[in-house]
Amino acid sequence: MAVSPTFNYLIRPYFTPCYRAHMRRFGPRIDLWDYDVVKTNWQSIFDAVESGNMPAEGCGEGVWDDVTR
Repeated sequence: MAVSPTFNYLIRPYFTPCYRAHMRRFGPRIDLWDYDVVKTNWQSIFDAVESGNMPAEGCGEGVWDDVTR
């Protein structure tokens, strides 16, 4: 059975509770579990990841590898 490509199925799982909590404190207080907020603020999310501000240090999931440098 094919699964529809939805935000909750494909994207939201990447935003763990720790990452969500961090972004809710960061900049415009972005809720990574809200589709409309993510859609509206994609550039701020991208910038936070690109600058190294996201994901937050201290999350149990760890930080992502920097593949751009």
